[in-house]
Amino acid sequence: MYLLLFTFGLAVGSFLNVVSLRYDPDRFLFGRHVIGGRSYCPSCRKSLSWFELVPLVSFIVQRGRCRGCKEPISFQYPLVEFLTGVVFVAVPWKLFSFGLQLHASFPLLATVWVAVFCALILVSLIDLRLRLIPDELNIFILFAGVAAAVLTAQGFGLTTGSFVGPYALLFGGRSSIIFNRLLALVVTAFFFIALILVTRGRGMGVGDAKLAAALSLAFGWPDIVIVTALAFLVGAIVGGVDIMRSKRTLKSFLPFGPFLGLACAIVFFWGERIIEWYFWLIPIA
Repeated sequence: MYLLLFTFGLAVGSFLNVVSLRYDPDRFLFGRHVIGGRSYCPSCRKSLSWFELVPLVSFIVQRGRCRGCKEPISFQYPLVEFLTGVVFVAVPWKLFSFGLQLHASFPLLATVWVAVFCALILVSLIDLRLRLIPDELNIFILFAGVAAAVLTAQGFGLTTGSFVGPYALLFGGRSSIIFNRLLALVVTAFFFIALILVTRGRGMGVGDAKLAAALSLAFGWPDIVIVTALAFLVGAIVGGVDIMRSKRTLKSFLPFGPFLGLACAIVFFWGERIIEWYFWLIPIA
C-alpha cells in the first residue's frame, strides 16, 4: 500500500514541477497554458518522450542530463518528486499513529492533509522563483483547512485535536473547534497585518499573510502560533547564514512561503516533541 502511495506521489510531484515552472502570474494557475502541451527540455526545447518523463527513474537512468543536448537537468525535478512521494506516505502514517484510522473519515482526512502539503510544496516552488504566492493556492489551502477542521471535529477536545498533543491545553481555546479555529484566524490575521503595517510592506508580503491565515484554519490554535514562530526562526537562521556568506544584506528580500511550509511539516510530524524539548531546555520553576 505504501509503495503504491509513494509511486502515485512521484507522479504528482512531477505535475507540481510542471505547474511551478510554467506558472504565469497574469494567468490562472491551472490554465491550459500550464497543464496542456508536451513537456520539453528547457535547454534545447526538444519534446520529451514518455520514457524520459518517468518520475525519479528517468533522472537516475539519464544521470541527470537531457538525452538530446546532454545539458544538466535541474535537481529540482527529482527532489520535488521524491519529496511529494514521501508526503503521500508520511502524512497518512502520521495520522494513523494518532489512532484516527478508527474514524470512517480517515481516508478523506488523509487526502485533505496530503493536498495541503502538496499545495505548500507548490507555494514554496513558486515563491522561490517569482517571489509571490498565487491567490489560487491560498484559497485552496483555506478550503482544505475548513475541510480538515470539519473532519476532525468529532475527535476535538481539551487534550486532543492538536499536533502538540496535551500541551495544547496550556494555551486555552479548547472549548470548541469553531472557537479554536476563529481564535487562530483572528490572532494570525492581526499579527501579520500589524507586521505589514509597521514595516510598510517591507517586512512581510500580503501573500504571506493570506497563506498564514489559511493555514490557521487547518492547524488551529495554538499550532499556528508554533508554526509561525518556527517559520520566523528558520527564516532568521537562513537569512543570517546568507548574510555571513555575503549573499544577502539586511535589506534583501527573503521569500517566506517556503519557511511557512517547512514549519507546517515540523509541527505536523514533531509538534508535541518540540514542546517537550522546549520545556526540557527552559524548565519552568
